[in-house]
Amino acid sequence: MSKRIPSPERARRSDHIAAAALTCGLLALGGITWLGSDAREVDHRVADSPIEAEDKTLASSDFAKGDRQIPQQLHELWDAKTDSDDLVVDQGGVVLTSGAKATMVRGDDGTEVWHYKAPHNLCAVATNWGKTNLFLQGPKGCGQVVALDSGTGEYRHTRDMLAADHVELFQSRDNIGMLSPTRTELLRSDAVRRVEVGDKLTVVKPNKQAYTNCTFTSALTRKDLLVTAQTCPDNEKKLIRLLKTNPEESDAPEKFHEYEVPANSELVGVGLDRAVIYVPGNGTRARDENDNEGSRFQVLDNAGNFQQFPADPAPLLDPQKREGTLFRAQTADSAHLMSWFDGARVVTFTPSTMEPAFQVGGAIGPATPMEGRLLVPTVKGIAVVDWDSGKILRTIPVDRKGYAGQVTLKLVGEVLVEKRGESVVALGSDAEQR
Repeated sequence: MSKRIPSPERARRSDHIAAAALTCGLLALGGITWLGSDAREVDHRVADSPIEAEDKTLASSDFAKGDRQIPQQLHELWDAKTDSDDLVVDQGGVVLTSGAKATMVRGDDGTEVWHYKAPHNLCAVATNWGKTNLFLQGPKGCGQVVALDSGTGEYRHTRDMLAADHVELFQSRDNIGMLSPTRTELLRSDAVRRVEVGDKLTVVKPNKQAYTNCTFTSALTRKDLLVTAQTCPDNEKKLIRLLKTNPEESDAPEKFHEYEVPANSELVGVGLDRAVIYVPGNGTRARDENDNEGSRFQVLDNAGNFQQFPADPAPLLDPQKREGTLFRAQTADSAHLMSWFDGARVVTFTPSTMEPAFQVGGAIGPATPMEGRLLVPTVKGIAVVDWDSGKILRTIPVDRKGYAGQVTLKLVGEVLVEKRGESVVALGSDAEQR
């Protein structure tokens, strides 16, 4: 006699009702979450046609020198407004900011490529690794990071972390740094922390950080080196720390060397294994390398060796006129020269030794390298400087229509772009204008 196979279990009507109610509840909860989320408030438009351009600012030192590609005359191509403190460029475009919105525009004609408007205001913007990295102000400080492809505006990654309410960004090709009075940290290309120095916002394991009662004033990085400057209570001198960018534990800094240097000193340059500080001194140029009273540069390496060189007084670091705690050096790097704008001149340094090379007086902003030359904004226009000798070869006239402040200059594809206060102005030759 065969056994009767039991019939499959049948769902009752009450089961269907319960399942439907559960589904509706989950959908409603998801809808409420979305309605209250930041994602709902984002206005994000990606590019219809991506942009790309060769970056001529990173010309190698063995480039066949000559300024045949540098224009004789420049004409205004377009202008726009931005509220960013920086001139942010990448992939042949310029990033304009306004409150919570970042817009990438084409360098040659100023037309929009993509935009991203967040529910929170922007703290800062930096381009690196072919990405535009937006640092947003949120409940956790400036730790909301949205990285977009610079050419298309498409998402690359996001990160949400605790950070200070105000940060200054600094960077190298390998890292982006966040500087605040209480902490300094480096982020790698996916916005994960490489190293954090200073006051920890969340303490899991105590005693990993030194000098937590000290205040950061400046920081710079290059390759494997992170350098910080700090003032500490009950110490008239300033603390300079040369640290590793990739310690075994990101929240436990590892040092190469530490220095105590004169008060009011700040970082103005960094090489692969050494840093340059400017010492204001008594406000007059030091007589020679043995003069410890006048204004001077000190080159500090990661093995504990230092050299000293006379320096002209730097208006941007005049202790009597300086405002704010944080100082961010306005530098420009190439394989051939490093440079710093001190408020009155561009000072150049040899990358291997970081010793001063030459300076260009009459500057009204930092230099940018192009075709074996340095382009330096001046009152009359843009000086074309031989980057071996420091000789001014010629000046490209620029009519700034009465503007008399600082000018930040960068090369975007074949176009030169100036930031004049809150205005961004693109300049091109007759060829670009046609």
